[in-house]
This record gives sequence, C-alpha cells and structure tokens, in this order.
Amino acid sequence: MNAIPRILLLTLALAGWTMAGLPKKAPITLYAGLWTNSPFTSKPPPPAPVETVNPLEDYSLAGVSPIGGAYRITLLNKKKPEERLIIDSDKPNGEFKILEVTYTAGDPLATVVSLSTGSKTGTVAFDEKYLTLVAAPTAKVNPKGPSAATIPGMQPPMQPGQQPQHQPRPRVVPPSSPTSQPQDSSNRRPVQRGGR
Repeated sequence: MNAIPRILLLTLALAGWTMAGLPKKAPITLYAGLWTNSPFTSKPPPPAPVETVNPLEDYSLAGVSPIGGAYRITLLNKKKPEERLIIDSDKPNGEFKILEVTYTAGDPLATVVSLSTGSKTGTVAFDEKYLTLVAAPTAKVNPKGPSAATIPGMQPPMQPGQQPQHQPRPRVVPPSSPTSQPQDSSNRRPVQRGGR
C-alpha cells in the first residue's frame, strides 16, 4: 500500500519538472542598488533636526485686542501669574515683537500669536488654567466673638432670597445759633403783582 502514494508523488514531481521552463537571466537593474548604495560611496544621512525650545514657553496669552490696524496682546508669566506684559504691534517693547496673530473662526481661545525675542521666534496661546478666576478666601467665623445680630446698630447678614430692610435715617436738626436774629416782618417790602 505504500507503493501507491509513492508512485503518485513521483508522477506529480515528473510532471512539474517537464512543465517547468529553463531559468532566465535576471536583468542587471535588479542589482543596481548594490553598487549605488554602497557604504563606501554613499553620503552619510543628514543630521536629525535639532528641536528648538520655545523661548516663550514660560508665557501664556491672556488677551488679544485689534486696535485700528494693529494688535495689543497681554502675556502672563506662568511662573509669576501676577506679572503681565502688554505688547503693541505698532510699538514693540524692547523684549518682544509681534510677528503674526492667527485667529480660528468660532473658537477665540485657539488664537495663536507668533512673537520674536531677540533672534529666536516662538508662539504663545491661551492656557485655560491661567484664565480661570480664583475665588476669594472665605472669612473665618470666630465662634467666641460677637455676632452681627448682637452688635447694636448692625444688621445680621442677609440670607439668599431675603429682601433688604431699610431703616429710616434719624433726622438731625441743628440747634439755632445765638448770634442769628429773628427777621423783623416790618422791614419786608410788599411784593406787587400785576401791571406795575
């Protein structure tokens, strides 16, 4: 029984050998890369581009205002948020100069400003972290001190939805001075009305 599969296999191999053509010579262009990209004749690859650090990464955009044909921008220092720089495009200050203002339609916070500082250029954009307002600290209540309700003349704080209560101001009449004399009605002239 082993003979039948062997015969079948030999028949298939013989048929494939008879149908196969003669080998053909490969074209010379197939091997052209071997002598053109030789490590001895090829140039070294160009150096990778050096990533330049944005000189304005310490600043955030706080406002952009078109004034006439020029722009006025406000920059915040991220390290010192209370420090603000105002730069006009028609009057550049000594440190920064506005090169370009790029607006995005429908999204004012996507505005990007290109600035130059010395020989370096960089971009500044809005940072939402620096645009939010910080809530004022709440006053601490002293439980031992007097409350507003116990201090005479002071009203307690209003609750939400409560109408303010107005107290009338006391009327103060100054006392008459002893140097003033009452007017004598005999010195008055009668007022004439009419023709003459």
